[in-house]
Amino acid sequence: MNDIELVQATVRGEVHAVTVLFDRFAEQVHDLAFAMLRNRLLAAEVVEATFEEALQRLAGLQEDHRLAVWLLAVARRNAVLRAGPTSGPDRRPTLAGHDAERNRLITVVWEAVADLPLRDRTLVDLVLRHGLAGQDLADALGFGPAEAHQMEVGMRNQIEAGLVGYLIDRATEGRCPALTKALKGWDGRFNTEGSMLISGHVELCPDCNQVRSELPSPFTLYAEAPVPPVPSSVRRPGGTRLVLRVAEGAAAPPQTSPGLEWAP
Repeated sequence: MNDIELVQATVRGEVHAVTVLFDRFAEQVHDLAFAMLRNRLLAAEVVEATFEEALQRLAGLQEDHRLAVWLLAVARRNAVLRAGPTSGPDRRPTLAGHDAERNRLITVVWEAVADLPLRDRTLVDLVLRHGLAGQDLADALGFGPAEAHQMEVGMRNQIEAGLVGYLIDRATEGRCPALTKALKGWDGRFNTEGSMLISGHVELCPDCNQVRSELPSPFTLYAEAPVPPVPSSVRRPGGTRLVLRVAEGAAAPPQTSPGLEWAP
């Protein structure tokens, strides 16, 4: 069943289609919610809210082939509604299958991204882990194409450079006295200003430059972390809570709309 057929079957109220919809996209939705909120409990809430909203609004989806992008847009909005002024306590990724040093570097990058503003955390995840670009990225973010493009360019020019500097600082662990002196007064949390100071130092320091050449790309490290599993709290024996509610007739009937709405 392709996405277009899946949308049609779900709109008809077929319980099996709801199960397929959840199983196909729940991990993606949860991945984005967790990356944005860094709170496992709230991320689970976002998963449920996103699919409940999908059941109510799918009848109005005019671009069925863009189902995944639409679900990410709905998830992003539901996550924004639950976001606090800073990221939550679950700052580390779920790791497996790498050596200890690679895992350490992945964790450093994930913790650094957690310090970014919510909009930047969302942007980084949509681009690096969901592969969105162009109109898809703009729609998932809730911005126009030109603004979304500018955000992506800034991400690659500033956030990536900052993460490189942050990785260098963590990799050297105080072994470069000149770098330690340059960063005097910095609290060590990731921000692009402090990290750009590191980058400026690296350009003039052969030892730190060598460290940079040996480090993997921070964007590659971020994308490598496995997708966090959908919490068991969202599931029950015999199906998801969402599917069970549909089977019991408790879900609201689908709502039609004149077109596809991308809520900011």
